[in-house]
Amino acid sequence: MSSFHSEALQQKWIARIAHARAHWDSFHKRVKHNRQTVAGFNWNADPTGKDFYSLRANLIHGTISAVLPNVYARNPEISTSPTHTGVDLKLFCKTLDKVTNRALERAQLKNRAKSTVRAALTCSIGILKVMYQRDISQDAYIQVRINDAQENILAIDELIADLQDAGQRNQHEAKRAELKELIRSLQEGAEVEAAQGLVIDRVLTENLLIDPSICEFWDYLDADWICQIIPMKRAQAEALYKKNLSNAKVYQPGQAEPPHRKTRRLASMHLNAGSAPVSDDQQIVVLEIWDRTTQRIYTMVEGVADWLREPYAPASAGERWYPFFLLPYQVVDGQFIGPSLVDLTERLQEEHNEARDRFNQHRDLCIPGWVASSDINEKTIKKHSDSRFGEITIVDTEGKPLNQVIIPRGHPKIDPIVYDTSAVRYDWEQVTGLQDAARSTVVRPKTATEANILQRALSGRVFEFKDQIEDWLQDIAQYSAQLLLQELSKEQVERCMGAPVIKTILVDNKPVTVTEKTYDWPTLTKERIFDMVDLRIRAGTTGAPDGIEEKEGWLKVLPMITNLSIQIQNLQAKGMDYEHIRNLLQETLLRYDDRIDSNLFIPNIERQSGDYIDPNLGVNLFSSAYQNPVYKGVLSKGELQND
Repeated sequence: MSSFHSEALQQKWIARIAHARAHWDSFHKRVKHNRQTVAGFNWNADPTGKDFYSLRANLIHGTISAVLPNVYARNPEISTSPTHTGVDLKLFCKTLDKVTNRALERAQLKNRAKSTVRAALTCSIGILKVMYQRDISQDAYIQVRINDAQENILAIDELIADLQDAGQRNQHEAKRAELKELIRSLQEGAEVEAAQGLVIDRVLTENLLIDPSICEFWDYLDADWICQIIPMKRAQAEALYKKNLSNAKVYQPGQAEPPHRKTRRLASMHLNAGSAPVSDDQQIVVLEIWDRTTQRIYTMVEGVADWLREPYAPASAGERWYPFFLLPYQVVDGQFIGPSLVDLTERLQEEHNEARDRFNQHRDLCIPGWVASSDINEKTIKKHSDSRFGEITIVDTEGKPLNQVIIPRGHPKIDPIVYDTSAVRYDWEQVTGLQDAARSTVVRPKTATEANILQRALSGRVFEFKDQIEDWLQDIAQYSAQLLLQELSKEQVERCMGAPVIKTILVDNKPVTVTEKTYDWPTLTKERIFDMVDLRIRAGTTGAPDGIEEKEGWLKVLPMITNLSIQIQNLQAKGMDYEHIRNLLQETLLRYDDRIDSNLFIPNIERQSGDYIDPNLGVNLFSSAYQNPVYKGVLSKGELQND
């Protein structure tokens, strides 16, 4: 690309980013406000004073804490089904199931996803970024990289650059010592040279700019471009991209800065752009632009008129172009931004706390006291005020009745209706969809009915959001599987699934060596990968388990499943049709719990010993297509021997 065209393209993107920043500015300010509302801290107040945490009752935080474990408490159960029914892909689906689950678990899906769900409840939208890590110099930006020696090498480059900088002479000795320790760790081989694997980043809501031309939320998949804002230490960016970034614009820290391992930055540096030269520990802003129209990724930094990297295409991508997965709390027709839980309940929380605060202020007025006549002298009043419990107090009334001289002080009566918050609770239930039981008003259910009401309230009210989370996780799992199919070699899969098992069987009283396959990992084109399998999240598997009620239900249905399974096995052995019993089992389990796969309980006599491949003939000895009567006769007796 010529320098003239490159500069014109850079100016075009600078204008686009500026327009997008202005477009989403109000929303990003609201995001920061919502976070502060949920936290409840007043950082301008005395940390030891009552005003530091001014909320009497943080109902919003309590509601988020009640919703979160019921919509996402564990990693989902992933089931893989082949899209081509004419091809036997059971072993391949089993392999992909295990490989994908293991990769997502290693990428800490649960922690990342729970943070994203919390972000959706607080900020309207939560964001995850799914990438495959290979080479730090060629990958798109990954915040939580797998530990390997590549980061240490970058840190060494960074320290060498610092030692060559005359402006940091006072820190040369410390940096030289640090450099020696880093080189020593590399020589000792403390970390692997270059780790590979699936990684999942959590992207802050305000750090993602989407093409402003989109209308509704789900249109983001078809947006022309998406830009990730990446605050990064200048020295780290220079070591990573091998560019001089002394003219880069200084990043103004917001509510939080994204963490990055092995960076030595100052806690905060509030400097205006242009007021001082950029130091190594200051943050700059790297822009990673994913352009769907050209299928290219552009990397630039604010304040520098040059690409940090030459525009490139990702080494591997899923069926969808963007690696960003957005989770909304609520979707509004014709709008990209829907209200968050904080937006829906902030005024109700203020009304509730205001009523409670005024009630306490009114109660403080009700302090016991006495009202005395002005004719009583000061000594008598003091004596009465100093009296103790059970003591007889003598008051000189000067001949007047005692009740005319001193009487109890009255106070304004409290009207409970004025400070009643039941209307606020009703509005809260209507807005959030959570009843009192769902918000843990019933801490320990005393009866089975009460427990059932609590569980039904939770499952019914938050079902829509829970279903949305499962669809979101399904997209992540499908995309992750597509990346793994492109990136993993058979050797890597074998380390996960185990090597094939070599066994010996008797055929016509002669030993024959056969191989039991433990995995199936094809080498396919990208188009075939996208069309081959379909990953599904089993409904309801992400929330907290139902506990005792679920166990009791399983104990009731278990005898019926066992009986039907035995009937199917007997009919299979006799060669009779068992489809009617199979349908009965499938329908029963579907009505009991749609998360259960009925195929797991159907025995298969023909393949109960697994797939055995004759290395000489290259055929599956248990395949119904292989009609050698000698093999069939021996195998039916189960005459198998381990090596």
